[in-house]
Amino acid sequence: MSESQRSLRNTVQAWNQEGRLYVVVGVIAAILSLVFIPLFGLLAVYCGYKLYDTQQKTVLSILMAGLGGFGFLLWVYFLITV
Repeated sequence: MSESQRSLRNTVQAWNQEGRLYVVVGVIAAILSLVFIPLFGLLAVYCGYKLYDTQQKTVLSILMAGLGGFGFLLWVYFLITV
């Protein structure tokens, strides 16, 4: 394995231990679920759950999971009514 791959892996592991990885991926997924691809809402809900489970960050995880879930459910509602 090259040095750059090892460095990237260490960076991702450090972000994962601090919970920043779930925050970044979850916020991006929540925004994308509202604007472009609603299936990313499920990823935002998962990241919100993992953030709450591992880091006990309540408000941010509820907002992230709520926005992602809302985007996904809005898409499901659209599919049912069309």
